Amino acid sequence: MTESQDRASRLAEAKRLVTQELHKQGTPEYDPRAYERAVEAERKAAEALRAQQS
Repeated sequence: MTESQDRASRLAEAKRLVTQELHKQGTPEYDPRAYERAVEAERKAAEALRAQQS
């Protein structure tokens, strides 16, 4: 796997986790800290991919 593919797959995984956490909102399973961590991981993965593409 190339570095670009690795970063793209990390971003896809981060987006999947954000979506999972978002669907938990309004349920007893929802943890706002877990959601914030997932959003931050997605942001970092997107920045890494953008930086690598530049």
